[in-house]
Amino acid sequence: MNAKNIIIIMSGGVGNRFGANIPKQYCILNGRPVIDYVIDAAKGSKTADKTVVVMDPSCMELSEELKNSGFDFALNGKERPDSLKSAFDHITKNYPECEGVIILDAVAPFVTSELIDDYLTKLNDYDAVITCQKITGALGNYDFDPLDREKYYMTQSPEAFRFKTLLPHFKTDFPSQELAWQLPRETKKYLNFDFKDNLKLTYDFQLRYAEYLMEYLDGKK
Repeated sequence: MNAKNIIIIMSGGVGNRFGANIPKQYCILNGRPVIDYVIDAAKGSKTADKTVVVMDPSCMELSEELKNSGFDFALNGKERPDSLKSAFDHITKNYPECEGVIILDAVAPFVTSELIDDYLTKLNDYDAVITCQKITGALGNYDFDPLDREKYYMTQSPEAFRFKTLLPHFKTDFPSQELAWQLPRETKKYLNFDFKDNLKLTYDFQLRYAEYLMEYLDGKK
């Protein structure tokens, strides 16, 4: 299969801060494992040709939808950059024709198929598409220097890249987890501030937040 655009779902985390006895992406949110919502979004994409899930294979039984997805799988690494390398190696070996990749987090269940398609389409004009959030509180540092929050923003997944632009610059020991900063400064980057519902589950109480947000968003449809 000619896979021009590929989705990568990062599902290798163990969720130490979450406090559950299984990785948080397999905890139940409104009757389904959290990762299932991300799987739905990937399956609904009209632009992506293939999906690669980076994960611990021993967790496969925790999601029937994942097990029966027909997706490719790559082994997770010790840290996120190692898991990304595993995904990139899998793509390079099996889909050398790949042009664009979009990276999703299995613990961010509000991603949509439409957003995936929008990011991959934007790669026709940009080298990278980055999800960003404005900083709404005061921004501080340990030196107590005054900082202007308007000069800063937070980055999140999903993020999309022209694969052959990113790959030569990718390093697992880069001091930031934001992949876009590994690209040359002159590359074209699109900053998307419009995905405001992008809740990523870090702590167990956020499952309740996610339940409420899903109900709220369903009520707006």
